[in-house]
Amino acid sequence: MSSRQQIASFRKINAGILASAQLAAQDDRPIVAKRDVSLVLKRVAPALGIDGTAYHILDILLGLVQGDDFQRGRRPVVAISNHRLAEYTRRTPRTVTRCLKKLVEVGILAYRDSPTGRRYVYRGKSGQPDQAYGLDFSPSCFNLEAFKAQADDFQRRIKAEQEAKRAVTRFSRAIVDLVAIAGADFEVFRTKAVAIASNDALKNGEKASQLERFYREAAHQFEQGRKSETQRNKMSCAGDIDDTLLSITSHPDSQKSNELRACSNEQDIKNKTNTGSAGEMALEKEPCGGDPLQQATNAQEAGRQGRHKSQQTNLDGVSIGLIRSACTTIQEETGFQISTWPALCEAADQLRVLIGLSKTAYAEAIQRQGRYLAAACIAVVAEKALRDPEQISSPGGYFRAMIDRAGEGKLHLNKSLHGLV
Repeated sequence: MSSRQQIASFRKINAGILASAQLAAQDDRPIVAKRDVSLVLKRVAPALGIDGTAYHILDILLGLVQGDDFQRGRRPVVAISNHRLAEYTRRTPRTVTRCLKKLVEVGILAYRDSPTGRRYVYRGKSGQPDQAYGLDFSPSCFNLEAFKAQADDFQRRIKAEQEAKRAVTRFSRAIVDLVAIAGADFEVFRTKAVAIASNDALKNGEKASQLERFYREAAHQFEQGRKSETQRNKMSCAGDIDDTLLSITSHPDSQKSNELRACSNEQDIKNKTNTGSAGEMALEKEPCGGDPLQQATNAQEAGRQGRHKSQQTNLDGVSIGLIRSACTTIQEETGFQISTWPALCEAADQLRVLIGLSKTAYAEAIQRQGRYLAAACIAVVAEKALRDPEQISSPGGYFRAMIDRAGEGKLHLNKSLHGLV
């Protein structure tokens, strides 16, 4: 039967419908399995523009066609009316007609119309269809390899697009964090990054490429600035070493008076004791650590270094971009924009009131762990409290517990932020 005889006269023929009919009319149809056809058609459907009701109808037809009809000597035809498909999909018959036409035009189905226009399948005793009229899957068998290649190419494009979107977000956050560290001199890079990310005329791949270039340029400029500052510090230290020693500028009379006062003090000590040996024993019992004031200064410096090291450890893997992505609820509810670390610290004082934390407790947390870590912790507590108020019964106590764990080095703030994201 020719391709024109398989298509009813009431149909409007176009190139896609005619091509599918010609494939269905060929006798050398490839032998494929129904499972393979179903998997490939569902993978390639987005690439062909098959979605919504059209995809629903395709899924119904794949469920109705029999697997044995894809074998040699048979024909994979589905005999179901448009009215029944309209009932299944809860759409109008006209919508079903348009969707079927789309499936035929892309090469998935072919019209195999009976002389009366009805769709039916008569099967013999062996189960083979003696007469089959309806919607024919034969074009899918011919186009299966082409559909596979098209589906693979579509998946590659989707992955590339997703990677480009991630790169845009990653480099935008990196530039914002770098500007927050480097200062106002690098603000131009953040302005350019915002302009590129919001430019709808550029594709995501182009945005990612330009943002990467700007980030590398900003990082190189920042690194050069640090090297120049380090070089200047080295040069200033070298000049101090090469300078001549300063002569003693104390007046001789003052030196003599110091010696006299020292001698008089020793004399007073000897006079206050019964024997001279008692005074010497008292002097021998003094601690050998030197000046007590210097010892206290050294202890304070060691404490500051320990706290700084603890803050750095607790903030490992934490960036202002990560905090902004994790704490979306507090930004929507309060109107704050967490764009830089100073902005987060400024918002933290309002968030303190939001979770019911006293000003004294927050000041103590800043003294113990620094304002950046304290602000990050209070943002996390406020975000969790706003998302699920029943999850945290005492936000203030939760914040104090986080500060205590930070002091012990057991606060995994980056994990909490990733969990919120």
